[in-house]
Amino acid sequence: ELMDKVQPDIVVTDWYAARNDCGCQYRLCVQLLSRDYTVVQEFKPERVFIEQWNDAKWRQVSHTFHNYGPGVRYIKFEHGGKDTQFWAGWYGVRVTNSSVLIQPSRADIE
Repeated sequence: ELMDKVQPDIVVTDWYAARNDCGCQYRLCVQLLSRDYTVVQEFKPERVFIEQWNDAKWRQVSHTFHNYGPGVRYIKFEHGGKDTQFWAGWYGVRVTNSSVLIQPSRADIE
């Protein structure tokens, strides 16, 4: 009932960074899915490419789904990437602190 009638905001956030000595690609795809796994809405920003010898700073990506309509039952959150140097081992993108928040307003739940 909450998801169909109230349709609270759904806020997705992810943090990513590269090693400073190895470039990488980062990708994110978040889908709101119906009961039969049909995509209701999707957030899929363009891939991010970070060059080798970068500042290794953590970067944040965030998106809020609004007014997505009734029928949302699942949220698919997929992120990842790979290094651009093709080194053996794990040198690709680093990800942390990912979150999916369902945020009804106080008025919605009273």
